[in-house]
Amino acid sequence: MNINLSMDFLRPVAGALKKYTALLPSVIITIVAVLLFLPTMLLGKKISEKMEQSARTASSVQSLVRDVPSREESEQLKSRMDKFEAEVDRIKESAIESSRRDLIIYDYVIFPIPADPSSQIFNEFGQKYRGSIESLVQRINALDAPSDSEIQAVTGVANRTNPGMRGMRPMMRQSRDVQDPMVDALCVKRAQEVSVYANLSAFQWYDFWGEDKYKFSGQPQALQDCWDSQVAFWIYDDIIDTIYKINGTSSKVLTAPVKRLLGVSFTGPVVVEGEQRTGQFGGRLVAAGRDIPNYITETKISNFMDSSPTGRISNENIDVIHFGVSVIVDNRFILPFMKELCSEKPHVFYPSVFEDPHVQAGEPVEARHNQISILKSDLKVVDKVAPEHELYRYGKGAVMRLDLVCEYLFDRAAYDKIKPDPIKERLGQAIEETEESQQPGQVPGGVPGRPTMM
Repeated sequence: MNINLSMDFLRPVAGALKKYTALLPSVIITIVAVLLFLPTMLLGKKISEKMEQSARTASSVQSLVRDVPSREESEQLKSRMDKFEAEVDRIKESAIESSRRDLIIYDYVIFPIPADPSSQIFNEFGQKYRGSIESLVQRINALDAPSDSEIQAVTGVANRTNPGMRGMRPMMRQSRDVQDPMVDALCVKRAQEVSVYANLSAFQWYDFWGEDKYKFSGQPQALQDCWDSQVAFWIYDDIIDTIYKINGTSSKVLTAPVKRLLGVSFTGPVVVEGEQRTGQFGGRLVAAGRDIPNYITETKISNFMDSSPTGRISNENIDVIHFGVSVIVDNRFILPFMKELCSEKPHVFYPSVFEDPHVQAGEPVEARHNQISILKSDLKVVDKVAPEHELYRYGKGAVMRLDLVCEYLFDRAAYDKIKPDPIKERLGQAIEETEESQQPGQVPGGVPGRPTMM
């Protein structure tokens, strides 16, 4: 059987392949390119991501480089921090300086313990004290209304004053419009001569140290009396300074903002013209003549109120004292008076007094203090024709009686070195055992140039 195989059907295919043989390399290259493009694209994406990350890292590094302070900047920062630290120290120093005040007497060492055991130094302290109070009153050009003896010298008629009421005016005098013209002229003349009415008895410690009243009753008590009256004087000084600032250039009561200083008190509300004190603990120490500063402690409350709005009490850092002050003031100057009372005030002190051996040396240091806060105020309209005001001339405008309860702060670190031990015991402070406390009346090494009083 003859099989004739013919390959003619393959000729078209072979012809087509032969025709496109020239394109075969291109096709192969295209296929290979396609196969290589896919991994290249994936690899490029990863490289791009890494480049972006590197760019971000480089940007962060550049930012950090810009934020790194230079050597000069670090030195400037240290300088600023040093200034802040110095400012803190200055604030502490100012707090201490605010409570270091001028003393009544430097002729003899009295605080913290007398350098001389003689009782005469306390008499001299009392004389100096009274002279200092008189200087305060002179500073504000103050005097009280005409006294009974002055009125008697003018009219020739004795005043019918109740002898049981010191400072009281007669309660049965005719009204002002029919008053004796000679008395009225005397009162008007006084109102034109002085800037403010004030009696030395408005400061209770002034009377206490009177030559015919003070009686030495042992060094511990005398030392406490000196300290208590010294602290009171610092507060008196601030009140006088306030009146001086408010009244300014006013030379007569008729036009002065502050018309009259009624008094300053630590044991209760100020009482004048025979008023009865109604405050808590009122008058319990006044009977003895001692207007003891009202230190507020955990066991001693205020003589003026059940609780203080500030809530402050004496502690290891501060002493807190409450006091009352009363004035008669032009009704337009009530708030200015209160603001000025609480304002910053200048003072001087001798640093050497607050260090052993507590003597005056060198030059005084100028400082400022702002230690008063008003806790309570009370206003009453003054009836100018009332018997208790009949000898006073307040001018044409309306006047008010302003009663204030105030708080005074002292920095213990400032003056504890001269605070007597009996006062510290009263305040519950710990007493350090020192040579001075073990040997009362002696100062180590003595005080050169200070003779012993006999």
